[in-house]
Amino acid sequence: MILVSASSTTPVPWKNGGGVTRELLRLPASGDDWTLRISVADIDADGPFSPFPGITRWFAVLEGAGVRLDFADRALEVHRGDTPLRFDGADAPGCALLDGPTRDLNVMVRSDRADSLVTPATFLDEAGPGNSPGFGFFALQPVALHGAGAVPVEMRALSLAWCESPFDASRPWSVEPLHDAGGAREHVLPGYWIRLLPPKR
Repeated sequence: MILVSASSTTPVPWKNGGGVTRELLRLPASGDDWTLRISVADIDADGPFSPFPGITRWFAVLEGAGVRLDFADRALEVHRGDTPLRFDGADAPGCALLDGPTRDLNVMVRSDRADSLVTPATFLDEAGPGNSPGFGFFALQPVALHGAGAVPVEMRALSLAWCESPFDASRPWSVEPLHDAGGAREHVLPGYWIRLLPPKR
């Protein structure tokens, strides 16, 4: 299993000066011909997204008030806690901050090689990798991840746990808070399940 936190990675400034990216995972691990790339980005200024033809993108706001994304045919506001947004990387929308800098999760897959699914998790659900070639959890807060190994895995906020096939199908994955979340655990978003899938045919 791969376990990496945003705080342990080196921020890479964007060429336009509008933010930085912290890469958590790249498969294959080296080179630009990747199939899957997961990162956390800090957006500090308005500006267009970089175009990624042939790439499916998922985008979720982790911190801050959110952004407005201006596509050619529509404009969307994306806020913290919203369902992750899926779009074609070639679309490269304009991005305007709603109220100051944001921190965001980006999941990108090369569409001719793989598909993907990013879904919000709860402390009440369980998830299984099924026939996924890769499966992971991105934590928004400190959690204990169960099912990914023989013992629970402690995860920091803004960290990623990632496993590749084969999986132990007898152990569904679940998370619980490392600290007391109070009596309303069902209303707290602990993070996101990230699933790598075979390409659509």
